[in-house]
Amino acid sequence: MGRLDIPSKPRFGSKTATDWFLGAIRECSRYLEFGAGGSTYTAAQHGVEFVAVDSDPLILGAVQHRIAADGLLDPAAQSYHYADIGPISKWGRPRHARFAGPERVEQFRRYSDPPTACLTGDKAPDFVLIDGRFRTACALKALCILQDAPDWTLAINNYTGRHGYAAITEFANIDEVVGDRIAVIHSVKDHDPEELDEKIRHYETVLD
Repeated sequence: MGRLDIPSKPRFGSKTATDWFLGAIRECSRYLEFGAGGSTYTAAQHGVEFVAVDSDPLILGAVQHRIAADGLLDPAAQSYHYADIGPISKWGRPRHARFAGPERVEQFRRYSDPPTACLTGDKAPDFVLIDGRFRTACALKALCILQDAPDWTLAINNYTGRHGYAAITEFANIDEVVGDRIAVIHSVKDHDPEELDEKIRHYETVLD
């Protein structure tokens, strides 16, 4: 895929994973994603209210442009949130992260904050996809906004084989792993809120 070539559906590396995502999008009412692309286009295609977060303004703009060009843009139901983490490389990864000063570290910490567009009134998501940067922090913060809701899905792409995600299982059970790739969570374990806050604080600056 070229840098600005936005596909009409996500590419999760397996038909099983992609088909699962398509089914989850059809069933949800409000969708939050970290990492924009074909998944965002799919949400627009199905008329799902969504908030898309990305650290690459070019990708985010290209996604919005394609959605608009295909007559699917709905400003009342779609929010595109640029999470500025400074200079980036491929896939929105921060460049020279190890040399980040205090201001940039604070940008890293804010990346995983769910945008206010999905926190006000009845805008809380019932489906969240983690497919961007700082994934563990994104997942833990998503659990904070999902835990009291009756029916929701949290999906974490590229879960298999990444040891940094182990912290997530301290606070939630992995109900299934789809296509040996996407971890799916529907509930939160009993936990100490202060311990969750401490983990979030730690992982806010851990890339993946």
